[in-house]
Amino acid sequence: MLKFNELFLTAIGVIAGISAWIIRKLFRDNEKATARISVLEKSLVDRKYLETQLAPIRADLNLILSHLLEHRATEAKPPPPGDE
Repeated sequence: MLKFNELFLTAIGVIAGISAWIIRKLFRDNEKATARISVLEKSLVDRKYLETQLAPIRADLNLILSHLLEHRATEAKPPPPGDE
């Protein structure tokens, strides 16, 4: 019976050790990946890059806004006589 207890405790210790090693390895890999992604994000997405991407969108929005404002100005005028 004493031998069985020793084997049982040894098996539990080995399983716990392997589990701890796997969990530690997973967390370490996750931390390394997070650090690499952070470095890449800093170099890829910065203010200058975002400004270059937003410039065409801003130009389109300004064109649309100017068109709408021009249309609004003509909308308020009454129609000329005889256009009924």
